[in-house]
Amino acid sequence: MNAPDELVFLLDCDNTLLDNDRVIGDLRAHLASELGPEGRDRYWEILETLHAELGYADYLGALQRCRLGAIDDPRLLRIADFLLDYPFAQRLYPQALQVIDHLRRWGRTVILSDGDVVFQPRKIRHAGLWQAAEGRVLVYIHKERMLDEVEARYPARHYVMVDDKLRILAQMKRIWGERLTTVFARQGKYAQDAHSLSAYAPADLAVDRIGDLLDHNLPAFLARPARGRQRGTGDDMKPTQQLHDLGQSLWLDNITRGLLTRGTLERYILELAVTGLTSNPTIFDHAIKDGDFYDAAIRQKAREGKSGEELFFELALEDLVRAADLFRPVHEATGGVDGWVSLEVSPLLADDTGGSIKAAARLHARAQRPNLFIKIPGTEAGIAAIEESIFAGVPVNVTLLFSREHYLAAAEAYMRGIERRLAAGLEPKVASVASIFVSRWDVAVRDKVSAQFRNRLGIAVAMHTHKAYRDLLASARWQKLAAAGALPQRLLWASTGTKDPAASDVLYVEALAAAETINTIPEKTLIAFSEHGEVHEALPAGEGYAEAVLAEFTREGIDLEALAAQLQREGAAAFAKSWNDLMYRIAERTEALTSSGERDAS
Repeated sequence: MNAPDELVFLLDCDNTLLDNDRVIGDLRAHLASELGPEGRDRYWEILETLHAELGYADYLGALQRCRLGAIDDPRLLRIADFLLDYPFAQRLYPQALQVIDHLRRWGRTVILSDGDVVFQPRKIRHAGLWQAAEGRVLVYIHKERMLDEVEARYPARHYVMVDDKLRILAQMKRIWGERLTTVFARQGKYAQDAHSLSAYAPADLAVDRIGDLLDHNLPAFLARPARGRQRGTGDDMKPTQQLHDLGQSLWLDNITRGLLTRGTLERYILELAVTGLTSNPTIFDHAIKDGDFYDAAIRQKAREGKSGEELFFELALEDLVRAADLFRPVHEATGGVDGWVSLEVSPLLADDTGGSIKAAARLHARAQRPNLFIKIPGTEAGIAAIEESIFAGVPVNVTLLFSREHYLAAAEAYMRGIERRLAAGLEPKVASVASIFVSRWDVAVRDKVSAQFRNRLGIAVAMHTHKAYRDLLASARWQKLAAAGALPQRLLWASTGTKDPAASDVLYVEALAAAETINTIPEKTLIAFSEHGEVHEALPAGEGYAEAVLAEFTREGIDLEALAAQLQREGAAAFAKSWNDLMYRIAERTEALTSSGERDAS
């Protein structure tokens, strides 16, 4: 290894030094002119599919795939000429080259970019950036995963990374800690994304235009900004914050009045990066059974003549409205992407489409909070209710999903609801999440497979579903809805508390780290992960090893499709039982409290 420099500046290319949004706009216009709107859309669909497969935008590769359906079409040659002869130097942001020269006063400058190995270097060279950086150019598929190689090629005591993506900056900061100063260039579409602005830690420095760096000198790039005590950096950063910086939301799978009145939930928000909350009948049943926080409210509501479901939903809404208000700043900062709480319709409606639709609308209207999800199960009847509820503008947490196929059915229902809203001239921004239950798979097969297969199936199913999620977000259908202003239906990992006492208590949290997803975890698991959890690499956008693992279980005699259906039926039945237990618990507590009150009065 060469002797380290004191300082190395790493500069991204697209939308940091070069206006890539404008390049893409010009390409889309040229495609429409040469191939027509249908040809343009076909090319873009192929490009997005390739992006999901490869991890980067392969413009020339997409053009080659277009030839499979039109090999003799000479217009494709003109598209190739457009790409290869594009005047990239005219798309540099103002003063971009002067910034490189300015930074060279204090250290080496290196272009560090994502992209393919042919077109991206050509873009960098034709823009004049290769020469400006004196040939120090690195192009990777995922540059944030290649920091060891970057350090081997350009060793330094301190690095400065300039990029338009907070995700990249946060992940590099997590690895290099205080050896890195991050600089956020607020240029281009990724820099304006509301989810990214809230999901990832702020950069050490931020500039509106790359040219603004001409006003910064060496001390600015070496300064250690003050950070909140709960954040930390490098080895001092809590694992929960590391997950947050990776782009995954951590939600608490619990709600009790004690969590609210004691300030515990607020502490989790401030110290453990919790940005949302889910609830279900079992959680409320345990909360009422194991404490007296609800006694006064139950007694008062019973005196007002309320009982059963009516009394319960008043109790639940009181808690969830308070929780929603605690998460409201996150909700507003993320443009409605994060900061949600969830309330479930009666599980007795799992096979009642009309009843679920009416209950969802009624509960959401009663809450009067924009960040309250209504949970509807992804059963056959529930899928129809989900579409109608989304069309009606009710945000939905789709629960009781167990497989890739379950997820896709929920995603279809969500998109149909949004498409109907657009056709009716309504605002498309109605949020939803799709909740995949993970650990129950492993419980179901524990006694049916050999020991080597235990605690592997749930994670493989989740990875299989995650691939479908990434593919859907890259699809032309979803991109059209996103362009109209729709929010992505985020994938949520549920049932992620470890059930096997012989396994790690943070097994599913560590295994399912993934950007643009949610993990809702029990309170015990949250504490355990904050104390000794580790954040490794995020789930790949592709299949990973999931398909091979699923094939192994099939060979072991597990009918995955039948088991998914069974788990959904059993889940619905378990929630219904919890609901009936809850109603009995409320009736029993009401009787005890009102009887004691009458005796005291006499």
